Amino acid sequence: MLKISKWKRMTLFISPFVVILLGFLTAAFFSKLISGWAWVPLTIVYWGSLCFSILFFKGNKPIKSWLQKPQSSKASVFFTVILGMFPLSLLLLNYQLFDSVLLIVLWLLFALINPWFEELYWRGILLDAIVDWFPKWVGVLYTTLLFVLSHPLMWGVFSIASTSYHLYIYLSIMGIVWSITYFKTGSLRWVIFSHFIVDIGNVTVLTFLNIYIPPNM
Repeated sequence: MLKISKWKRMTLFISPFVVILLGFLTAAFFSKLISGWAWVPLTIVYWGSLCFSILFFKGNKPIKSWLQKPQSSKASVFFTVILGMFPLSLLLLNYQLFDSVLLIVLWLLFALINPWFEELYWRGILLDAIVDWFPKWVGVLYTTLLFVLSHPLMWGVFSIASTSYHLYIYLSIMGIVWSITYFKTGSLRWVIFSHFIVDIGNVTVLTFLNIYIPPNM
């Protein structure tokens, strides 16, 4: 439970709209100057806004409490890991597109760092704050919907792949599964691990730069 004031909790509820708006404005501005490389300033602004939100809204709850040893829940962990592995087929079919060391390094760095910020925010403080006041299903739907919408409204400004409806369906499923796994295990460890696999498989940097575009786009 998050021990924060009522006004702070209400501010946290609307914070996703601020985060997405900042991301959209950053993406819209820089995409006109540097095209797909706008993902770099967008990432900085996005991670910065998530980091600020996590530190500001967590109250007295230590971050390590979200990363504690998971409780046993074999079914939820199994589905979390298996579903997270689906995009790996995309990597196996397109690994040859990584034609420079720079792309490989940026891809790995993004995949290693991004899940921590996103999960601590979307499935961490935001979900916790909502389920303190509302039923769990409301929290899951709210956080998942905004998490999914953040992709076309931010990354989709310059990334063609980020506007794919297939991506929205997959992210919706993963958002729900990750939320359930967090509830079942009481920890974000497996969720972050699954998110890492997803970001690895989705060849994120290649999609940001439109080096990889889904064939149906």
